[in-house]
Formats: sequence, structure tokens, C-alpha cells
Amino acid sequence: MFVVLSKAVVSVLLGALALLMAFRRPVVESFLNQSQRPWLLIFWLALRLIPFVGIYLILSFTPQSDVANYYYPIGLSAKALEVPYRDVVNPYSPFYGFWMAIPLLFWNNTKALVLFLTLLELLTVWLTYQTYEGLLSRGERLFRTLFYLLLPVPFCMSVLSGQEDVMLWIFALLAIVVLKRYNNDYLCGLVLAFGILSTKAVFILILLPFFLLSRRPVPFLAGLATLGLPVLVFLYLKTGVLFIEQPLQEGAYLKAPNWASVLHPWISGFTNFELSVWNYAGLLISLLVGIQTLRLRGQHDYRTYFPLFYIATFSIMTVVQKNAIANYAYLFMLPLVFQMLDFRNRTGLVLLIVFNILAAVQPSFWWRIGQPYYQSVGEILSRPDYTLDYGMELFIVGYFLYLVVKAQKLLKLPYI
Repeated sequence: MFVVLSKAVVSVLLGALALLMAFRRPVVESFLNQSQRPWLLIFWLALRLIPFVGIYLILSFTPQSDVANYYYPIGLSAKALEVPYRDVVNPYSPFYGFWMAIPLLFWNNTKALVLFLTLLELLTVWLTYQTYEGLLSRGERLFRTLFYLLLPVPFCMSVLSGQEDVMLWIFALLAIVVLKRYNNDYLCGLVLAFGILSTKAVFILILLPFFLLSRRPVPFLAGLATLGLPVLVFLYLKTGVLFIEQPLQEGAYLKAPNWASVLHPWISGFTNFELSVWNYAGLLISLLVGIQTLRLRGQHDYRTYFPLFYIATFSIMTVVQKNAIANYAYLFMLPLVFQMLDFRNRTGLVLLIVFNILAAVQPSFWWRIGQPYYQSVGEILSRPDYTLDYGMELFIVGYFLYLVVKAQKLLKLPYI
């Protein structure tokens, strides 16, 4: 339980500091706006690099979980130019291993992967910061960046867990900017193809609704096909259908928290959540929610409606996919802070901090109490740790649903 306690302490401290910063926002924002320093780099050094050095180099901790079990062997395989899926088990997209091979070329250690992922997060932050130029002042953009980096979910998922989910926002943001700012449908399709081949299967939830946004579908499809078709043909010739089966196998596991884990103790005698039909039902619901969110965009600028679409899509996905876990909050925490968060709403601010603390701690807590999948209400009440875990699951799932509703409500407001 040392890891759980460490995450809990760090999360509470970071949450309290973030809340304090939010309450002093005008002062901090004014200072950041007036001082011409490389703040993004300073923030990364203070909140990512220095903790990395302390945890992994000074205290000599070794990355565990996905970094050790998946990223490292997949990266080594790509480094040796092996074929993904055939030569190494890979639940991610085919290019993912080559991303992981980049740091291993310089430092053959799992710690290199965590450091590399913090650099990818820095790139994501910088792209988001640049995208909002003209909508938000420099001081506000810097403050929102600082607030994001202080939040427990990004910190724990980046530094302590080495999660890769932030990569999806890089490609999604690049694609919408290319489409709306530069009006290039072909390049947009190419970026999206590169994104789905570089990250994971859930990126398809971003891919399909772009058909609603593209005014020239033929060049858009050509961009997708230029990169996508040759890779698919190559994978089929080399691996058969392994490139489909291995990611799907990951989706078959029952995890928590999601609607299945929350409802199971109440309706386990009536519904079998192990059936694959629930995966397809969840996928369909996620797509429909995303499409409906885009349909509400009206006259809103793409920098307003697209982040809200992204937040709503992955929030509902985390609820309705039976293998979803709280880690997926990392997918959209950056656009949430830049687009959805209203610092004047103290209740909403406190709820966000509480959600971050619980979402950062619950996955490790759930894992270390045996990954329970509760069969009855009596089982939940049979042990204090089960009761605590189920309480956290309820709050997390409820907050995800709240974000879906809030994203759509914000789009219904008139564009100013």
C-alpha cells in the first residue's frame, strides 16, 4: 500500500496547492503576465523534471505497471525493427512501439520512457497554449497551464505512472487546427491517420466525427488512406488479424470504475457484463454523444466546441466501456482546464480537485485490494476497503457524467 499512500499524500498536497493558486488567481496571473520568462519550461522543470529526478534517480524507484509490462518490451521490439503483434504482444496501435523506441535509443531503461512521456506532455501543453492565443490573455494561458500541471491526475499519470493518454490530444488538436485554421482536409486526414496508428484504438472516437467537420470528404478520405491503407495491408500480410485481436483482448477485461462495475452489484443476477456486445454498445453510445455534442456547436469557434466535444466523448467512453479506468481522465484534463473550467465557480473548482485526488488514487487502490468486481451490495459492505473503493467509483463515474452534461450545456450558450 506504500504506492497508494504516496499517491494519496502527493495528490492531497497538490490539490491543496492548486486550490490555493486558484483562490489567488488574479495576483498570480498578473505576475505571470508581467514577467517575461520562459514560464512553460520553468513549470515543466519544477513540476515534472525535478520530481522525476527525485523519484527515479535519487530515490532509485523503478517504473512499474504499463511502463514495465507493455511500453518497455514493445519499445525494445520496435527498436529491433520487429513486427508489432507478431513479435511482441501489443494492445496499442502499430506505431506506438516506435514512439517508445525513441528514448530507448539513448537510455535503455524504463525510466527513459517516463521522462520521454513528460516531454510529450510538455509538447501537448505548448500546442494547447499556442492554440488559445487570441482567445485568452498570456497571463491567463500561463495560469491555466500552471494549474493543470499542479492537478493530481496529470502529475500522477505523467510522473508516477508514465501514462501515454495525453498523446491523443496532440493529434486531435493538430487535426482540428489543420482543418479549421488552414482549411486543409487532406492534411487533416493524414494527421488523423498518423494519430490512430500512433496511439490506441479509442482514437477512432475522434476520427469518425471529423466527417461532420470536413467540407471536402474526398481529400479527407484520401489523407486517411494515404497512410492508413499501406499500413493495414502490411499488418495483415505479416500478422493476419493479430493487429485487431490483441487490442480487442485488452477491451475484454472487466475493470473499474465504469457503469458495469458500479451497476454490477445491483443487477448481477440479470445482466452478464462479460458479453462482448457491451463493448460495441459502449462504442456506439460514445460516438452518438460525440456527434450530438458537435451538432450543438452552432457559431462557436472550433477552439471552443472541439475541446468540449473531446471532453464529452472521452468522459462518456470512460463510463460506458466495461474496461475503462479512472486513468482516462488524463485524456482530457488539459482541454478541460483551458476550455471548461470557470475559476469563479468555487463549488465546481472544489469538485474538480476532489475528482482529481480520487481519480489519481483509485486505480492503484483498486489494484492493490485485489481488483474486486463486486457481486452484491453485501460484498461491498463486507470490508471497509471495499466500501471505500466503491464510494470512490460512484463519485468518479458521477463526475464523468456531469462533464458530459456540462459540455453540452456550455455549447448551448450563445457564442460571444
